[in-house]
Amino acid sequence: MQSAQNLIAKLNANLEDLSQNERRIAQGILDDPSLVTTMTSQTLALQCGVSQSSIIKFCKKIGLPGFPALKIALSAEIARTQGAEQIHGDIFSDDPLNAVAQKMYNSKVAALSETLKLNSTHDFSLAVEKLVGANRIIILGVGGSALVSSDFASKLTKLGKAVISGGDAHVHLANLARFDSDDLLILISYSGKTKELLVAADYARQHGIPILNLTGPSTSKNIGKNELVLKCIASENLVRSSSIATRTAQLAITDLLFILFAQKEADMASKIQDSQEVVNQLR
Repeated sequence: MQSAQNLIAKLNANLEDLSQNERRIAQGILDDPSLVTTMTSQTLALQCGVSQSSIIKFCKKIGLPGFPALKIALSAEIARTQGAEQIHGDIFSDDPLNAVAQKMYNSKVAALSETLKLNSTHDFSLAVEKLVGANRIIILGVGGSALVSSDFASKLTKLGKAVISGGDAHVHLANLARFDSDDLLILISYSGKTKELLVAADYARQHGIPILNLTGPSTSKNIGKNELVLKCIASENLVRSSSIATRTAQLAITDLLFILFAQKEADMASKIQDSQEVVNQLR
């Protein structure tokens, strides 16, 4: 069972070849595939009388990366039989409002939970050290990641950091040419394949500029010695109309880094207050 296509038919065909726990899970899915698309992995585990880890192992055995991918595969198969159009992730054109709301909420919660598991506290500590020690920072993101880049830049500026961010990657690359080992380049890209970011990363590696990467789980592990990677995960990248859960996961990481940074110095609260008072003068 290596493909998500015709998943229900494959589960039926291979039911007798599964272990006892696997058969319980498969039968639980086959009994009501539509209901499973609204469940969490923990809920399905309880219903089938197995552990939550057994659900994850089952998904991998049938060729899927995890439970969110299983729900999307089931939703797509159900939708094909009903002639519905897949809009985003496991959300379809004929879903009622309450189902859309629940599926969207579940995808965001799953993205946050899985992202937290991917990164160690040690990695977060190292990332904060890079932020604290940097004289200047460039934050580069393209498309949906540009929104996260701008948000993170705004927060760091309130803490007194000199941050360059915005939508023009050419300007960022020109500024990067003036950076050195006392500065920091932050790259935000779920795919890790954005051309502008690849060019910036190559230049930084060649000139000893520290790099903090915020990327997806399947990107290359070939990183430099002065480089750190934090990863986020979102199942919506299978079929999506917008990077909703991805952006949720990215923002969770940047928000955490902001709070950890703010803890580092006693006068951070006053810096935030001072910046807010200046902005308030515009009212």
